[in-house]
Amino acid sequence: MYKKYAIISCNKETGDINFRNPFIRFFPKKMVRNYIIKKLPLNITEIDYLGNLGLDIKLPITEEELIEEEYTKAIIDEFNRRHLIYNINTLVISKELKDYRDYFESIVGSEKAVQFLYIDKVIKKIINLSNKELKDMNFVIIDGDNSKTRFIIDNIYQGINSLTIVTSKPEIFEERVDEIYDETGLAVGITNYNVNQEISSDIVINCNGDKNKIFYSFDEGSYIIDFVSDDDKVKDILIKRNDINVITGVDIYVDDHLMSKELLHGILLNQNRLLRSMFLYGYKTNMFERLDKIKSKYHVRIGNIYQRGEELQS
Repeated sequence: MYKKYAIISCNKETGDINFRNPFIRFFPKKMVRNYIIKKLPLNITEIDYLGNLGLDIKLPITEEELIEEEYTKAIIDEFNRRHLIYNINTLVISKELKDYRDYFESIVGSEKAVQFLYIDKVIKKIINLSNKELKDMNFVIIDGDNSKTRFIIDNIYQGINSLTIVTSKPEIFEERVDEIYDETGLAVGITNYNVNQEISSDIVINCNGDKNKIFYSFDEGSYIIDFVSDDDKVKDILIKRNDINVITGVDIYVDDHLMSKELLHGILLNQNRLLRSMFLYGYKTNMFERLDKIKSKYHVRIGNIYQRGEELQS
């Protein structure tokens, strides 16, 4: 049977909950809640995005009740026990439920992960904004998640003349660096987190969520693509380096229609076992060509790019 993705949200009001017994809603609150947890009356409708069938599922809880953590978790726990009944493969969690994202036991579409997946297109967008040519750009990758770093390397090394990897574990990348040199002649630089150094940089891709001061090493006007750091870290960087740009989000269009990033990722994960494997267990270089074919299935382009929610202009 065809596996589905599901968008999970909650109801606006108690009256919107799909009680099978219409009189239940008039019972005392405690009885109503016991009934809801036991029966889990979901509101389910079929949906179709990008030609892929899915489900829109509203949990039997209102937005106001989400502040009640124990009750909300009880409903999610019951949903986790039952979700296989609906043949669900991946989930897309609504903004209202984002604080409970980690309590869902299925694979959940990720805004950050899908932006990394299309990092090649994000970079092309930045190059257009910078008014420089690719061959003149200095690229830097800040390691912290080896899987992400490997994926970025494989996406950008063709056609560039300068790449530096900042890492505390240089030995991990030595073999790949040698392969790239043999293939293209590109001498990839590897350095550590020494804040006293100067690193030639136009585009920096951050794969490290930890707080550090490596941003002091980058050139004025650099673009840092940062889909991993929390807002406090990004804010601190911009306070200390107001002469650089930090890209924290982008708009993604599919067939010229603005797309929810979580929804796009959920659909892609649902369709492709390879993407699920990468998402759960990490990227390996032998995945690259197959991933490229998966990515090319939809006409994806990058729209506006944002720094802490504010659109960046050229």
